[in-house]
Amino acid sequence: MQSTRYWGLFWIAVSLSVHALLVGRQLESSFFVMFFFWGFVAFSAVRGTLEAAQTMAVVMVILLGAVIAATLLGKTETPSLAYNSFALYPAAVSWISVFFYIRYLRQRDGGELHGPAPLWWWQRHSG
Repeated sequence: MQSTRYWGLFWIAVSLSVHALLVGRQLESSFFVMFFFWGFVAFSAVRGTLEAAQTMAVVMVILLGAVIAATLLGKTETPSLAYNSFALYPAAVSWISVFFYIRYLRQRDGGELHGPAPLWWWQRHSG
């Protein structure tokens, strides 16, 4: 486990968490749940566990992408179109941006972004 604390990522996640809390409270929506997810990223940044924060970003991009796709396909109610346009699209952009910021931090701090071992390596070392 890395002892580095990522204060920039922490403050970004905290500010987006507060934003999600305020927007969720005013719109009385599921955006309140985003407060927890941004808090998770902030906590991961303080602990120095960027892999967990990046995984959360991937999950949120997939979930928001599914909601956006449902909106574009007309599978949501008409009043939610404005909500999705003004709330979920910026949320998707923020999660994508944080994903790439975390990726940058991981590469900068020791290149811990290694893909899976090639098959030939596994065959050579498995026995």
